[in-house]
Amino acid sequence: MLGALLAWEGGRGRGHVVTLKTVAEAVRDRFEFDAALCRVEYKHELTEFCEPVQGPWLPFSDEYRKSKGNPRTATWGEFMGDIGFRRPEILRESIGWWQQVMRDCEISLVIADCAPCALLAARGLGIPSVAVGTGYLVQPAGMESFPVLLPRHATLIHDEAEIVETINSVIPDFGIPKLERLPQVYASTDQLVFTLDMLDPYASWRSQPLLPPVTGGSVEPDPGGDEIFIYFSTSEKSDPGLMEAIGDLGVPVRLFMPDIDDAMAEDFTRRGVLVERSPVPVELIARRTRLMVNAAQHGTLCLGLAAGLPQVSVPQDLEKQYHADAAARRGVLISVDEKDRGAESFRSILLDAYEDTGLARRARDLAEELKPQFQANQRKLIRRRLAAVMDNRI
Repeated sequence: MLGALLAWEGGRGRGHVVTLKTVAEAVRDRFEFDAALCRVEYKHELTEFCEPVQGPWLPFSDEYRKSKGNPRTATWGEFMGDIGFRRPEILRESIGWWQQVMRDCEISLVIADCAPCALLAARGLGIPSVAVGTGYLVQPAGMESFPVLLPRHATLIHDEAEIVETINSVIPDFGIPKLERLPQVYASTDQLVFTLDMLDPYASWRSQPLLPPVTGGSVEPDPGGDEIFIYFSTSEKSDPGLMEAIGDLGVPVRLFMPDIDDAMAEDFTRRGVLVERSPVPVELIARRTRLMVNAAQHGTLCLGLAAGLPQVSVPQDLEKQYHADAAARRGVLISVDEKDRGAESFRSILLDAYEDTGLARRARDLAEELKPQFQANQRKLIRRRLAAVMDNRI
């Protein structure tokens, strides 16, 4: 069988690896896999296919941003300026590492989730590549520049032309043609974008149809649940107001928080919270839950949308804020600003949402509207698109 490389270079969440796993599962009979991940704590998700290794990561630095007043990151190009694309030594090391792996492992296809240097490396070696991920994280290469996605955060501190100049000082050494525009970093043979129309910030630039979101399984609305299901996966547990509020709600609460320590788990248990120590099957979430609470992580948000569940979100970055805003515009999610995340305010917001019949009705109605997007055959679509990428050699 042909060799395929699963690549992940940037980001923090488990969802990146779950997306790679979803693609690998669909074509496991056609490829032998290798994987390189920037965060190997999630490698167990892929061990049925291969033994993932530690790969390069894109190093984030906010020193320059702080020197400019520390504005929020307005565009993806701005983010690229913060994660090493202004540093030729980082690009040289990362692209070289990926190309060596591709040669050593005799790779015929690169499947990249948030892995721009892997995409560049594949281009230099003439290897077909597929960028995979959510709409926010799979950027169309045909854009002239990266657009501002949240108008309230529009301050630019980086010049895309200067970043392109830096990239072009490096990539010819690796057989990669020079770029004319920054989005061309993300050029690939195809892009598998797992999202909904309503959550895709780059819809007008897409050249291929979207695929159903990666949610961990299929669900149907089941309005009989009475629990608040809370999924906090990153910095939420460091917010004392949020932690105090969710332990004192007076209604059934189930919590899944990866990497929660034993002391915190025991404290929540004493306060009546049902603490899960591993991911909860999606069908159980749909059946038990009346209100979802999260940070607007894409997969979790889409699970709630498919299940027809109202949601309250505390976005931790601009990607999640974009998703939360999109769902809030449809009247099915309440996005909580930082000023309202004190224990008393947040507790009140949760309990009001728990009793809000209008919020629940709108969530069920939207689930019915979105059903065709969720019910498309994801596996068949992945196989069809990858067969086309490989000129039907698989």
